[in-house]
Amino acid sequence: MASGMPAPAGPASAKAEPVLGTYHWPNGTAGVDAFAAWLGREVVWGLDFVGGESWSNVGWPVFWLEHWSKWVKAKPGRRFVLSIPILAGPVDGSGPKQGDVGVGVAVSLEKGAAGEYNIHFQQLAENLVKHGLADTILRPAWEFNGDWYAWRAKGKTAAFAEYWRQIVKTMRAVPGAGTLKFCWNPTLGDQQFPADEAWPGDAFVDYVGVDVYDETWHEGTYPWPADADAAEIARRQKKSWDEWIIASPRGLAFWVKFAKEHGKPLAIPEWGLVWASHNHGGGDDVHFIEQMHAFITDPKNSVAFHCYFDINESDHGHQLSPGVTGAGSTGKEEGTKFPKSAARFRELFGAGK
Repeated sequence: MASGMPAPAGPASAKAEPVLGTYHWPNGTAGVDAFAAWLGREVVWGLDFVGGESWSNVGWPVFWLEHWSKWVKAKPGRRFVLSIPILAGPVDGSGPKQGDVGVGVAVSLEKGAAGEYNIHFQQLAENLVKHGLADTILRPAWEFNGDWYAWRAKGKTAAFAEYWRQIVKTMRAVPGAGTLKFCWNPTLGDQQFPADEAWPGDAFVDYVGVDVYDETWHEGTYPWPADADAAEIARRQKKSWDEWIIASPRGLAFWVKFAKEHGKPLAIPEWGLVWASHNHGGGDDVHFIEQMHAFITDPKNSVAFHCYFDINESDHGHQLSPGVTGAGSTGKEEGTKFPKSAARFRELFGAGK
């Protein structure tokens, strides 16, 4: 356990727990509801992502908004967390290959900073209001400190920050959209550059978000040797938490301090265990679940909400819950590869804890 980290919170702190959400595939309201039922919770927030294939998706994500609007309105306490691309098209910046706007036209953070794309975010705000989703929490340009999205900001931090300000000012100016919230959201670690260099200013951010996965290339952690016994695996899992997730240069300890300095609550919009073909995930890591619970529920860390990334993909996965209606029912691989961690997660985050 990292120095200063509390033990997993008990019943006395349950009332103050931050809000739990989850992601379970696009328009995955059925998966969110199944996750809530598995935990015995009345309400779990829903996380989703708008596809970045076209500018039309950004401004007019009607397919998403119609679906999520019905879900949000069906039960008090539900809320929508929506991840929004800020540059359409593939990671190379060559521009969208689909849609009816800007097809084949190269995109850039600099053009966004100049206000060239503001119309798409005006339209998005108008559509959110129209569908009764004006209290949505938005994650524009999530994980911008990596190199896997078109909005990767390495070497362009000033343009990124100005583009972010353009987006927020544009959306807030739409009548009825003043309750939208904006989560500035790098992923854990330095990645391609220190994300705080791209801070757009306190007036333009409502939450400081950081994505946290039990996955690392930190020396002496993952993968463990083929002949490693249970004690050695546990040692490496603990080392990953202590040295990478908490104490690395842009680990959780850094982001707690950063958020407090800027007067913002912290959020963890994506987090999860990891199995992966590259073997740099921690597997069925009960220690990670316990420490995440301890961190999330510790009032000193001021976590407002967190979303577990409850899916499996072909070469990696994170799922804890049984899924919607059983294995294979959705055409996706449902169920967990982490039985010990799933049981512990349910004990800690379930309604019956």
